[in-house]
Amino acid sequence: MKKNLLNKVLEEVKADAILLHSPQNRYWFSRFHSSLGYVLYTKDKSYLFVDGRYITAARNSKLLTNIDEIVEFGKLFELINNEIANNNIKKVVFESDWVFVKDAQVFEEKLNAEILAYNFEAIRMVKDQWEIEQIRKACDITHKVFLEVLDFVKPGMTEKELARFVSDSFLKNGAEKLSFDTIVASGENGSMPHAVPTDKKIEVGDFVTLDMGCYYNGYCSDQTRTFAIGNTDNEKLKEIYEVVYQSQQLGIESVRPEIKGNEVHKICYDYIESKGYGKYFTHGTGHGLGIEIHEEPYNSVAGNKTLQEGMCVTVEPGIYIPTVGGVRIEDDILVTKDGYEYLTTPFRELQTVK
Repeated sequence: MKKNLLNKVLEEVKADAILLHSPQNRYWFSRFHSSLGYVLYTKDKSYLFVDGRYITAARNSKLLTNIDEIVEFGKLFELINNEIANNNIKKVVFESDWVFVKDAQVFEEKLNAEILAYNFEAIRMVKDQWEIEQIRKACDITHKVFLEVLDFVKPGMTEKELARFVSDSFLKNGAEKLSFDTIVASGENGSMPHAVPTDKKIEVGDFVTLDMGCYYNGYCSDQTRTFAIGNTDNEKLKEIYEVVYQSQQLGIESVRPEIKGNEVHKICYDYIESKGYGKYFTHGTGHGLGIEIHEEPYNSVAGNKTLQEGMCVTVEPGIYIPTVGGVRIEDDILVTKDGYEYLTTPFRELQTVK
């Protein structure tokens, strides 16, 4: 599938080769991680260029795919130019959405071919079965961690303590690393969608928003749950939880091929607006996820991409009221042939930690 996608790019711009430089797109194509490297792709042959730090790992990799030849580079552009000559390459495409201007200028100066810019931001939107399974595994680990959180969290511990527990639990359960810095927002801090964990103590009656995720084989999860500590006596937060829950349910049920991301967002927003909380829903409804935690397509006002089978997106409406608190519920959803499938668990009802 990945070769077909790259071949379409070559045909669209009438080029002979693609030079992938970004770590994200190199991993997407080759399943090999390195901080520095290049993939030179042609319809007939693909080359992975890495330096001495990674050459042994690349040659021994069990996940490596789509690569015909691994090249250790010293004089990098000389080696790339050798393959440009060997393959009679006249035009090379690079990632305009990733490469700095100064690096593009180096390509033009050093490579013996015409250099063309192309925006690759949408190349990874549709996932193959292997990619979906890695995301699903990351989501399974995330659910295990959430269950452990419910057993661990108690009044008197700080947001930072809970965030540290989450980090440790992810690694203990087989994650490679966190997919982003964990968000723990308790009480009034819940009114900040991307709150940073603080030394604030979690108190009885607090609603706690926990946004967390992990990487597994280079693919990530992203799940948010809001739960109550000790009791659900805060009627305002209990009310907005129900509004967010129903909004998210409508959004998830709308996910299917041929709907646009901005339509999913409108469905969620319109429901929250109908309940009088529209001004407190201050972000998009979701985003694609895969190798990056945020990637195309976006379920937002600006999300003009049409959903397709194989895309993985989040649905995460929220309401955030200053001096009161907030609620967000987020799940990772696979677009299927006929609709949608949960990747995270549909374990979304309000939980109360005693």
